[in-house]
Amino acid sequence: MESLRTFWTDHRLGLLYGALWAFAPMIIREQIPLFNYDNGPDDFKRLPMQWGGCFVMLVASLLTGVAVTWLLRRLLKGSGAMKLFLWSPLALLIGTTLFGFLFAQFGWLMLDLTEPYGQLTLACMWLHPLLSFGSFAAVFLIPLAGLTTWDLWRRVNCSSAL
Repeated sequence: MESLRTFWTDHRLGLLYGALWAFAPMIIREQIPLFNYDNGPDDFKRLPMQWGGCFVMLVASLLTGVAVTWLLRRLLKGSGAMKLFLWSPLALLIGTTLFGFLFAQFGWLMLDLTEPYGQLTLACMWLHPLLSFGSFAAVFLIPLAGLTTWDLWRRVNCSSAL
């Protein structure tokens, strides 16, 4: 029970970031089809929620949030605010690569075992960072990574001053 409490106090912020970041790939990959219901109930039947994909993305995002927060907490400790311009894109790159790797692993195990394992892993590890920096989604994801990194920087450096 003590180790669970220690895990919770050490990684709850990473779990929160991961849970919030889970919505980004769900919306981008249309696991939650928000904008496809032009014709009402007929479109809802044709484009249902993909609950398995949402669950895989949530698990991969939670683990990614914990890992990236743990890493950046050490890198941001004592750094100046100007370094956030370097750490924000780096955090997005590390996070999307790790998310792609974990998404491929859990997706292969839980969703589609017929997909070639190696191709799926390499494709996801390249595809997610490429989409986060080189698509229309970059307009939203890069500032979101900046806000997340700034919030972590603020929490790490302000708590050490107390």
